[in-house]
Formats: sequence, C-alpha cells, structure tokens
Amino acid sequence: MEENLEEKNEELKNEVVENEATVVDEKGFVVENNDPMDSPKKEEVKPTCEKKCGMVHWIVEGVLAAAVIALFILHFAGGNRKAPVVQKPVEVGTGEVVYINIDTVNEYYEMVKILKDTLEAEQQKQELVFKNRQKALENKAANFERNYNSGSLNAQQAQYAQQSLQEESLRLQNDYSNYMEDFQARYAAALEQMNDSLNAAAKRVNKTYNASYIFTYQSGGQLLYADPAHDITQEVLEELNKSFKKKKK
Repeated sequence: MEENLEEKNEELKNEVVENEATVVDEKGFVVENNDPMDSPKKEEVKPTCEKKCGMVHWIVEGVLAAAVIALFILHFAGGNRKAPVVQKPVEVGTGEVVYINIDTVNEYYEMVKILKDTLEAEQQKQELVFKNRQKALENKAANFERNYNSGSLNAQQAQYAQQSLQEESLRLQNDYSNYMEDFQARYAAALEQMNDSLNAAAKRVNKTYNASYIFTYQSGGQLLYADPAHDITQEVLEELNKSFKKKKK
C-alpha cells in the first residue's frame, strides 16, 4: 500500500515537472517553454578577432578600390588610345662653332639701311617740329615778361597769360613724350624684324656647315676675338639681301 502511494506521488511529481517544462497553446498544442528564467543561459562569446578582422576589412577594401581605379583607367585609356608618335631622329651637329659679324650686317644689309634711314629721317623731322614749338613757347614767355614788367597787363590779364603759357608747356611735354614712346616702339619692332630675318638666314646657311653653335660678333661685345676661319658673315649677308629683294618685288 505504501509502495503504491509512493509510486503515485512520484508520477505526480513527474507530471508537475513536465507541466512546468511545457506550455499548451489555445488550440491544445504543446509548445516549448520560452521562459528565460527556465532556459539554460548561453555563454557569451567574446570577439577574439576584432583588430585582425578590422585590418583584413580595410586591406580588402583597399585592394578592391585599387582594382576599380585600374579598370577605370584602362577603360578610358583604351578608348582614347592613339598611335604612338614616331619621333624623327635629330641630326647631330658637327660640334663646330661659327659666327656672324653684326657690324658688317648692319653696314651692308639693305633692310637695315632702309629702316635706319627711314627712322632717322622721321626723327629729325619730328625733332625739328618740337624744336620750333619750344622756341615759339619761349618767345611767348619772353613777351609776357616784358609786358608784365612794363605794367601794360592788369592782374587778370597777367594771370590768364601765365596760365595759358603753363598749359601750352604741358601740352608740348606730353606730345613729345607720346612721340618718343611711339618712336621707341617702332624701333623695337624694326629690330625684331631684323633679328628674325637674321636667324632665318643663318639657319639656311648652316645647312651647309651643320655647325652646333652660331654666335654673333660685334666690336665692343663679349667676344674678344673671333677666328676668321669660322666667319660665315658673307654667306649670311648674301642670303639676307637675296631674301629682302624677293620681298620687295
């Protein structure tokens, strides 16, 4: 009897335990007991590769970015690729040094003579004009001084005459300054034209010599001595005058 009672008590305890471990839903189905208090706790897994994984992450991103940039460059470079430019071989000079006598060029080059004569004639003409204007102004100033000293001018007339002389003197100075600026500009343009012609003629003549250097020699310049055996002035001068005559026609 006592054994039967103990067996029943044991069965009731098992049913209670089973009932505590199960949950029945509204339809009568048994579901798992999700009570966090009854479920066994899971051990917290600490990250062990945080730094290493981060480094790998950045390395992978860097490699991918480099690959994308490389593909981008290859794509557009390939689309616009041009045929390679074949450079012509540069002809090596002989190492020889030749020179041109500028004094001789200035004396016998026809264009220099014409430009020089033209500029000098215009300069003399303009200098004469300004000289006459200056003399006329000086005469007016002397006449004003005589009239003022004689008392033939009242204060208003004297002030007006003096102001007029000052204005005329200022105009004369401005006109002369503008003329000199214009003259210097034209003189510089003439020099540039002569230098261009000289360089072109020297290159044409040098096709015969194939010299590596061409200097200009002028008395009083930096070169103290020039060997006449390296003088190509005559050939350059003939080339200059021949070209100038063609342009005149």
